[in-house]
Amino acid sequence: MKSSTPPRGMLDVMEIVDDVRDLIGRTPMLRSKRLFPDSQAEIVLKLEGANPMSVKDRPVRHMITKALADGRLKPGAELVEASSGNTAIAIAMLGASLGFPVRIYMSELCSAERFQILNAFGARVVLTPGVEHTKGARERAIRYCEEKGEAAYFFNQHSNLDNGEAHELTTGPEIWEQTGGRLHTMVIGLGTCGTFEGLSRFFKAKNPDLRIVGFEPATSPVYGGGKMGKHRLIGIGPGFVTDNFQRGRARMDELMHVSDEDAFAMTQRLARTEGILAGVTSGAGLWVAEQLSQRPEYEGKMIGCIICDSGERYLSVDGLFPIDNTERQD
Repeated sequence: MKSSTPPRGMLDVMEIVDDVRDLIGRTPMLRSKRLFPDSQAEIVLKLEGANPMSVKDRPVRHMITKALADGRLKPGAELVEASSGNTAIAIAMLGASLGFPVRIYMSELCSAERFQILNAFGARVVLTPGVEHTKGARERAIRYCEEKGEAAYFFNQHSNLDNGEAHELTTGPEIWEQTGGRLHTMVIGLGTCGTFEGLSRFFKAKNPDLRIVGFEPATSPVYGGGKMGKHRLIGIGPGFVTDNFQRGRARMDELMHVSDEDAFAMTQRLARTEGILAGVTSGAGLWVAEQLSQRPEYEGKMIGCIICDSGERYLSVDGLFPIDNTERQD
């Protein structure tokens, strides 16, 4: 007699869908025991790399859906955004599936794989000076859209209310259900701050005592009141304070700063202990979680982190995944 119980890790219902948008969300969580074997806290990872592309698939789907519904996005308009990578990739993916042309403004410091993925989806990529980070890319995107009028639709992800709303409606409820409401602290990277705005609003409504800990690059601590500087943490630290952050600022309980070196080292550890290949922002968040877990008050508490995407789009980042265990035999 065959068992009716699905294999461990499979969805309860395996379905065929008709649109890539229907593949977004319902991502798994992993309890990280191998990465932090001696941790007195329970650290759990929301594996957003299980979306078609990344965590940014959620807000891009939501922003497109609402813009189409209220007429802000016209048929045939060019989809335009400034992004360090994952939002751009989500726009390119959904633009391709929906038949919209896509133009992305992006810092030249972003990984080559990002440019290749965007081009694979048919998007046009406009590279901007690396010293300006996403701030400079955004200024150029805004100028372009002002010139094009209704022929271009600017997502404005750094200010768009629908960015955070996507996480309030989907990511937050999923994490709450998966953790059984036991979550004590949520660690969130500060990039556009849509994830921060939406998750902080959802979790504080569920439990006002739940702690929200944000993090940003140590060498570009703009959200902490410092000056924009060079950093290699692709995905956070845009170089300016976003409107999304301003709306959620009061809900942040602590802000931590992460060095490139610590984020890179943790990203490497994640791959070699848990078998999960992720990007540097994920490594940075895990470093923060480890620091928190060492505090006495975190004994027995649950800390949540987001694994934003796949590390395969970071392979060309110098020093992140070194080829240090390879030999040749003739």
